[in-house]
Parts: sequence; structure tokens; C-alpha cells
Amino acid sequence: MQARFRAIFVLTFIFALTGFGKAAYSGLIMEQVNYQQGSNDKEKVTIFVQGNKFKQVENSGPFSPAVIFDLESGNIMFVNDEKKLYIILNRTEYLKYIESVIAENKDVATSSRNVTLKKTDETATIAGYVSRKYEIYDNGKLQSEYWISSDAGFSQELDMDKMSKLMNEVKRISQNVGGSASISDNEYKIFEEIYKDGYPMKTVYKSPEGDKAFVEEIISVKKQD
Repeated sequence: MQARFRAIFVLTFIFALTGFGKAAYSGLIMEQVNYQQGSNDKEKVTIFVQGNKFKQVENSGPFSPAVIFDLESGNIMFVNDEKKLYIILNRTEYLKYIESVIAENKDVATSSRNVTLKKTDETATIAGYVSRKYEIYDNGKLQSEYWISSDAGFSQELDMDKMSKLMNEVKRISQNVGGSASISDNEYKIFEEIYKDGYPMKTVYKSPEGDKAFVEEIISVKKQD
């Protein structure tokens, strides 16, 4: 279970990406913070979204690494501007990389899973956008929360079907490595439904023990023409 929890962190960290630099840039610019619930230590990330591309730039650390993901080609580029280094992986290579990361941390229980989605009526305004709370349960236990907004204009810049497909491919790998692939089709449909409705403005991942939570939260969205 711990491996699955750590793997989710890796996956969501890599997923938040996009396009180009701020100069001559047209699209969405988002500021995001990642933190463990209850901690004052927050990692700041800038996300650019344009024409089915993501670019995520860490705003902490000496090198501010960036990751660019192209939903059309499936290519992913890892960039270190400070050292003038970059690595390009195609979709297949990327998925193999994720699989190896998860396998290295394999201590997941092989018990069957029953994953369900609950769309609550609870809403909150996050980064200026009304967001609806979705809850994902595993065998009746709250696993994660997704605060979804359809108002921020993500569907204008992203093919949400392609986005959900990639996320589900990675989720499927994590389930296979964890020995619980039997529920993957159900989870696939759940994430497909989530991204059909909008984009997660805030995501809360619960630890298997329920005593910790990791949060990814969009704190600002700017539309630039």
C-alpha cells in the first residue's frame, strides 16, 4: 500500500506540465502548491497549458527543473535549463519508466480492490473557480478527493479525453505491478468520468493508514492571449 501511495505522488507530479516560456506565450498559466496536510513546507510549481501541451516548472531548488508533455505526440521532455540538459522519452519509454519506479518500491498488498466514485454536492471556490468535490473510495475507505472545475478553460487548451487516457495507462501499470489489476477497468472509467467533467483544481491523496494526506492545489489561474 505504501508503494501505491508513493507512486501516486510520482505520477501526479509528472502529469502537471505544458507548452513554452512566458514570453510570447498564449494559454493558461497556473500556480500550484504541493504539500503534506498540516505542514507549512510547500513546494511551488508553475504550470503552463497550451494546445495539448503541459509544462511544469518547479519554483524551488537550485536548478528549477521542468517537464514538458505533449498529449499529441506522447513525448515527454525533462529539462534542466541551468545545466543545459534535456531528456526526451516517447510514450512507451515513459510508461516503462513509471513501471520501473513502481516496481522498485513494490511492497503493495495483493488484496482485491473495489474502487468507487462519489460525486458530492459540496463545492468550494479554488483559485477563483467554483469546484465540486469528488471522492474516490477503495473498499469503502476514502482514498482521494478531487475538486473539479469546468470553468477554468482547460478544455479549450487540452483534449481531456487524451489526458484521461494517459493517466489511466499509468494507473493501469501501477495496479498491475501492485497485483490488483482486476479493478483497473473500473478505475479507468472513474478517471475518464472525472476528466470529462473538468480539471482537478485541488487533489488530496490519503495515505493507506489514513493518518497522512498529500495535497496538490492550484492557487491562481491566468489566461494569456
